[in-house]
Amino acid sequence: MGLVIFYETLLVILVSVLTAAVCLSSYLVTRRRTMLFACAAFLFYFLDVASILQDDYAARALGPDLSPEYLFFRSIYTLVTGAGFLGAFWLMVCEYIGERNRTVRIAPIAVFCIVSFVLLLISGESKVLRFCFYNCRACLMFWILLYGGVYYLRTRDEVERQRLARYLPHCVALAFLGLLMIFEDVMFFLVLSCDTITVGPFTLTAERNYAENLLMLICAAMTCHFALRQLDIRSHTSPVVDDTKRYHQTAEDLLIYARRHSLTAREQEVLDYILRDQDNQNIASAMSLAPSTVKVHVHNILQKTGHGNRQELIQDFWKTV
Repeated sequence: MGLVIFYETLLVILVSVLTAAVCLSSYLVTRRRTMLFACAAFLFYFLDVASILQDDYAARALGPDLSPEYLFFRSIYTLVTGAGFLGAFWLMVCEYIGERNRTVRIAPIAVFCIVSFVLLLISGESKVLRFCFYNCRACLMFWILLYGGVYYLRTRDEVERQRLARYLPHCVALAFLGLLMIFEDVMFFLVLSCDTITVGPFTLTAERNYAENLLMLICAAMTCHFALRQLDIRSHTSPVVDDTKRYHQTAEDLLIYARRHSLTAREQEVLDYILRDQDNQNIASAMSLAPSTVKVHVHNILQKTGHGNRQELIQDFWKTV
């Protein structure tokens, strides 16, 4: 392994571990499942990148001509880690946009695993099939981007569109890097038909995709920004009215949550006070309503959202918006 590539590998490993730690911290505070999936994704990618160090060790211990058995199980390892981090990203996106259909959640991951395994079994020495095997990752990534894009175009909820529009530049950058991933593999497997290329201090290998590493670094920056923002807002913390940025974010999330659960405008207003930890009497005074009317609104909100008490409702709000 070239020295430059060695340090590039260490950098990606370090960023993956740190991002996973930030996501885990965010999950423990906010209980947002998106952060738990993100943590899993970067842990799987850490294992994926760390395998290049294993290959370097194996080449030194077993000789440059590694056995077919080692290469096969090494490819199985690549399949598992790829399914792990891309599958976790897919579940993260599903959670973020509120996709609850189990078939939709599981099917892309299952298809990725089955197609990749079949290609691995039949590839042999075929460069074309090896190219297809490695580019199953790019296909799953583009599926995630395409699904998110179609969801964005189809939604008629302006608040939801504005929420998703914040990530459009990032998605365009990820799509561009995805094309670079494919181009890099085309050069290695189909044009140059070689396993390594040495350019000055750089020794590039077909087993690693450097555009993919760059893509993951960008994903790490995006995810850390999102996780740190959630840590700033904090789970179970009532909105701070005089904090304009935080209050605006909470108001936007409240509108999204209300529309997802078909809450009326009055129920949405009551929910706002519930999130501020106000009891029925205080809500009634603030809204100039009878306490019995507020009680009915609270009951309806709990029924529509499927929760037994206010605490469950508050926790679910901060987890899912």
